[in-house]
Amino acid sequence: MKTQLYTPEIIERFSRQILVEGIGASGLKKIREARIAIIGCGATGTSQAELLARLGVGFIRLVDKDFVDISNLPRTHLYTYSDAKQALPKAVACASKLKEIDPAIEVDPVITRVTPSNIEELIRDVDVVVDGTDNLRTRFIINDAAIKLGKPWVFVGFASWYGNVLFINPGKGPCLRCVIPARMVEREERRDACEILGAVGTAIAFIASISSTLVLKHILGILDDYSTFYIVNGKTLDIDKVRVKRNPECPSCVYKKYEFLREDVAVEKATRICGSNAVEVMPPKKIRIDLYKYVEGVDKAKVLSVNPYTAKIKISDMVSMVLFSDGRAIIDGTIDEEYAYRVYKSLVLDRLVNEG
Repeated sequence: MKTQLYTPEIIERFSRQILVEGIGASGLKKIREARIAIIGCGATGTSQAELLARLGVGFIRLVDKDFVDISNLPRTHLYTYSDAKQALPKAVACASKLKEIDPAIEVDPVITRVTPSNIEELIRDVDVVVDGTDNLRTRFIINDAAIKLGKPWVFVGFASWYGNVLFINPGKGPCLRCVIPARMVEREERRDACEILGAVGTAIAFIASISSTLVLKHILGILDDYSTFYIVNGKTLDIDKVRVKRNPECPSCVYKKYEFLREDVAVEKATRICGSNAVEVMPPKKIRIDLYKYVEGVDKAKVLSVNPYTAKIKISDMVSMVLFSDGRAIIDGTIDEEYAYRVYKSLVLDRLVNEG
């Protein structure tokens, strides 16, 4: 579907924006023709998605592997209590809200884990990539793919009251690895930073506004600074700007080694999800599950919700399983990876084998 550029309704909707010096009708056309991919639909991702949709961006791809949980609601834009009760995938729930904001824009929800094998396909046809993730490993995957494909992207890091923003334009300034060494990935994974530090919703909105403004300026062609690292204090409302330089020995943007795009390392069958009391379990191979058919064989009292994308099953008073149609599952209420895998094997794998 081609995004509508000009109709009487659209002209009226964006009339105040058109009046802004430096935007005008020509700027609106650039915004409506822009294609954005947002990787991660959590707190920063949804805040940026809403801002960009309300600005009039014509195409937004939303990529996320997770579902809406009640703990997302205090700090995450767009999601509602109903989304959490239904365990809707974040990408789907976010997409539906963006279409309510502007039915004329094209929204492409993608429910998947970002990996070295799929990142290039996810961002190949967009103009700008927006970081809504919560870990450095995924950001370095984005960084390598963006450099390889020549795609501008905005890095957004956040924890507690504080955040960092850097708009990266390959070849015109430093990349993420020029600023943050790769060894920080292992350090982050060891300390589980997002769980320790938490997050404040108002500060997230502050930081998302900065990053979205940079995206807007890039779309309009008025962003000429690709070397400023923004250090944001959401508690004191201070913004420090640090000039960062391209590392002449950078493995990514100088030597083009793309170390984070190497063939996927074997994925752990069960992995604790950072910042939550849950474990993600991966199927041993690609499968597709008809969830409505699946719940027919489950005690009705234990089926908490079902939709085309997820089925939420009660395991005990404290534990539940959200099964995705691609065979992944999130066992909520435990951090015991072995227990989570046993639950998954019993309720999913063994059943699929028995049913042929």
